[in-house]
Amino acid sequence: MSSTSTGVAALLPPRGPMRAYALSTLVDWIGNGLFHTGAALFFTRVVGLAATQVGLGLTIAALLGPAVAVPAGRLGDRFGHRRVYLATVAVRAVAFAGYLLVDGFAGFLAVVCVIALAESASRPVRGAYLARIADDSALVAASAYTRVMLNIGFSLGSLGAGAALAVDSRTGYAVLVLGNCASYAIVAAVVARMPDDGPRPAPAAAERPAHRLGALRDRRFLALAALSGLLYINADVLNLGLPLWISSRTHAPTWSVAVLMLLNTALAILLQVRAARGSDTVAGAAVAGRRAGWALLAACAVTATTAALPPVAAVLVLAVGVALLTAGELLSSASGWGISYGLADPHRQGEFLGAWSLGSDLARAGGPLLVAALVTHGGVSGWLLLGTLFLAAGTVTGPLAARAERAAVDHGRAAAPVSG
Repeated sequence: MSSTSTGVAALLPPRGPMRAYALSTLVDWIGNGLFHTGAALFFTRVVGLAATQVGLGLTIAALLGPAVAVPAGRLGDRFGHRRVYLATVAVRAVAFAGYLLVDGFAGFLAVVCVIALAESASRPVRGAYLARIADDSALVAASAYTRVMLNIGFSLGSLGAGAALAVDSRTGYAVLVLGNCASYAIVAAVVARMPDDGPRPAPAAAERPAHRLGALRDRRFLALAALSGLLYINADVLNLGLPLWISSRTHAPTWSVAVLMLLNTALAILLQVRAARGSDTVAGAAVAGRRAGWALLAACAVTATTAALPPVAAVLVLAVGVALLTAGELLSSASGWGISYGLADPHRQGEFLGAWSLGSDLARAGGPLLVAALVTHGGVSGWLLLGTLFLAAGTVTGPLAARAERAAVDHGRAAAPVSG
């Protein structure tokens, strides 16, 4: 076997359903990369929307989407998560094709809301299906492999979109839309051939605890989801905060934004699986959350020093900041996987992962506004305040996760390790 094939194999989980799951993620995100790279230009130049209309529509959809996470998870628990996930794939394929028929804001809003609802519904059932095919083993590692495929797929899709963007025609943008729809068809074909998980049998009455909480009544679980969502705001720092900071407050050239994005993607692909090690228990995942808080604080502090630096020095220091930001990103992801899987009721995994998605998404909802305000108006103090928020979220995660784990055991949800 060549060294190249060995390197590729290291990015994939073992052969079998988990590898097929990871490859379906790769195809899914190639399509996402194709579409989203040119989405803004498609909406404004082809559909004819104003930028403010696009932003308003996306915001409404983002607020509406999380409402279906828990119901979708419950449907998966009852009828099988693979079946519900296939339904969401079909809805997204049809909805994205609907973009080609949109000619105004009302149509755009309708389509983007349907897509947001389908995407929100897919997250808990995908996660619960992964738990089923992994048979409660290697879950965090499998999630890490999936995240690697996501990054690779989006990068490949973005590169592929370059040709359509260069042509800058309605036909070219239509190709991106249809390419994304085709990716959903391939994903559906792959997932349809994977094992059908079916509903997990409920425990016998004698084994059923008397006071087990539902997901939306488990306050500690929801609080941990919110803390995880606050840590996930690191994505807004990368995608919004850094470009704003570089363009308005530093002497770094604007092209350095693209270089820093590539650095983040490369580090995420290479290190995500390694960063997830040790997060296979609730306690280990809580440690990862605390480390993520410190890494994100350091990233913000380092970035804050670049305002007065000359161009070359600014780019070099910003690269260090992005490396620390990526470390926080990888650790916070591993923490979220370990805690959500470790504390979820195994008989209602879809419901609990849906509640996790709901809590996390709502906590993240104000992330773009918060980051933009602190970076553009707060300057150095804004960066330090943002870093302190990350540190606080990571620090509180530990003791709260310990209490939630004890409560889960008391209520009959044994928090077993989620990695073999």
